[in-house]
Amino acid sequence: MIPLKLKCPVCSVSLMDEKKLIDNEPSLHLAIEVQGKRGDIWLSSIYGSYDYETNVDIPDNAIVRFFCPVCGKELKSESKCDVCNAPMIPINLEEGGRVRFCSRKGCTNHVIEFKNPELALKLLYDNYSYNNKNTNEINFKRIEEILKKQVKKDNAEKEIISKGTYLYTYCPHCKHTLIKDNMIELAIINKDGEKGILRLSPYLNVFSHESTIRLPEGEPVKDILCPYCGESLMTEENCPVCGSKVANILVTSSTKLVDFKFCSKAGCKWHGISEDDEKSIILEDSDEW
Repeated sequence: MIPLKLKCPVCSVSLMDEKKLIDNEPSLHLAIEVQGKRGDIWLSSIYGSYDYETNVDIPDNAIVRFFCPVCGKELKSESKCDVCNAPMIPINLEEGGRVRFCSRKGCTNHVIEFKNPELALKLLYDNYSYNNKNTNEINFKRIEEILKKQVKKDNAEKEIISKGTYLYTYCPHCKHTLIKDNMIELAIINKDGEKGILRLSPYLNVFSHESTIRLPEGEPVKDILCPYCGESLMTEENCPVCGSKVANILVTSSTKLVDFKFCSKAGCKWHGISEDDEKSIILEDSDEW
């Protein structure tokens, strides 16, 4: 079994509790809420272990809400458990990648996604070496070949939206095109309440922009809206890089309309797509993860 090091997907602070050991390893510390009661939970960091300790009574089959104990933000995602349909909880690996586990007590469904196969191989090798196990018994070269083949197979089945691709863009509410004069045009309100227009490049990973009001570098905007229906494009999600609110628009791939998310803070270049769309689409050179 492999011990994992995990961090908050919002503030990126380590969630490992070195003083609270479970399975003889530092535990994953999270704040929780269940049926109106709040407390803490310490989960085993060993992948495949379901041991935990908590100071709150959790009834069987109850759905638990999880929060970062440092920044206080709720850890949630759009994806549902494919076993019981409860929300899946996302937590990032410090080395790069993501773990998702079911929020329902009693459901053991969980998924680990490494950013690259070399990381999975390194964790396996380091863990066996650390525990003085005979690494000669493990065919690491064969494991690496299998991991790389699987990643290649997974990616081959996905559509890649390449850097520089022109993104035809639409409002997620009224579905009106947001392209005007070859730019993505959005209505904005800055922190001082001034209203204006923000124009963004429609090309993926080309970050040129202009606005009719002052947007200081490093300062989040108060709101981003559709200039046609007036609905806000802001979501409840937070940027995994800087913690600012995330806005959402629709862009076209070759097969469907995709939720395209971007950070609302001037100067932050984070962008990504929904977890459901990640199953079939790759954004080339995306900063996500």
